[in-house]
Amino acid sequence: MLTCSSELLNFLLSGEDPEVVVEKIHNHLRELSKQMREYAVPTRKYTIYTQLGKNPKEYPNGNSMPSVQVALKLLAKGKHVKAKDVMSFIITGESSGSQENAAKNAYPVDEVLKADSELKPDIDYYLHKQILPPVERLCAPISGTNITLLAACLGLDTSKYRVNTASGGAQQETEIHPLESQIADSERFKECTPLWLRCRSCKTTFPFQGLSSITPSASLPALQTVTHDGVKCPNTTCGTTLPTISIVAQLESSIRQLQASYYAGHLICDDAQCANRTRQMSVYGSRCLGPKGLAKDCLGKMAYEIKERDVWNQLLYFQSLFDVDRVAKEDVVKGEEEAAREKMKVLAEVNRERFGTLKGVVERWLERNGRQWVQMDSLFAFAMKA
Repeated sequence: MLTCSSELLNFLLSGEDPEVVVEKIHNHLRELSKQMREYAVPTRKYTIYTQLGKNPKEYPNGNSMPSVQVALKLLAKGKHVKAKDVMSFIITGESSGSQENAAKNAYPVDEVLKADSELKPDIDYYLHKQILPPVERLCAPISGTNITLLAACLGLDTSKYRVNTASGGAQQETEIHPLESQIADSERFKECTPLWLRCRSCKTTFPFQGLSSITPSASLPALQTVTHDGVKCPNTTCGTTLPTISIVAQLESSIRQLQASYYAGHLICDDAQCANRTRQMSVYGSRCLGPKGLAKDCLGKMAYEIKERDVWNQLLYFQSLFDVDRVAKEDVVKGEEEAAREKMKVLAEVNRERFGTLKGVVERWLERNGRQWVQMDSLFAFAMKA
């Protein structure tokens, strides 16, 4: 199986300064990624060996297991495959991060190595699943690198990986955060979901960015859809003004979907190789039960996918979209020209009543959120016992 652990161990055990070791590791990963993407690595080195625990047709989740899919393909060709057999296969094509696609694209080594075969290894799959996880575990004790930097060296999308603390959720709860008033909107709302509105006339769906055009995602285009008559459809062939009642309904729907996702209580493993997602907390507490549910093969920690702070920040983001008083703040208009600043102020005043109605919808949900309330009786209960 393709691996680079031996080279990394040589770097780690070399006795050199940590900065030099980190630089060598990063350079090695960049070179390895380059060779893989140029298909300079022999195809046979991509072989994965997996032993079947039972007969192929007895797996309930065989659609997402490459070894089972390879075994079923061999059975379809008339070959005898049973439990305890070792499957050797290569993941080909493009799985796009889907485990089921990766399983369907798994083929026996002989088929991939044929002279007339057009099958090529799925490079992104091997970088995500076979290279990054063991490298991240080996480099975890080293300061100066983390999974985000390692993913960047391999040419992977770093937004899928977050730097995890060593002590898991317990340390995150005691983490010291800056005051809410000191956090810029661009930082506070960077992970929020945009408010998507749909025009009833032309069926166009677009992200509404309010008066300041601040969007949590850099990939979204800057759209100025606020006019003197309200929110306008950005479709040049339409240009219909959305009724306020329609925006209220869509805003309520987005908030209710957010609440439903939070109360669903999904837990996700912080190990990138496992990424187990479930609604059941094991008897082991925050420990992950692993991909097979046997409490092994994974050392990750389970944490809630959507936390209370995520819901609170999302509601604050929705509120900021319709807050006409915030357009005069420096963090909102910073970098804007004087003419653009004045235009924003005029649009804010013209739409004050209309946006006030929409802001009130969000404020009603904020009032029901317990994050803004401090229970003084329980906080100072120790002083009231006497």
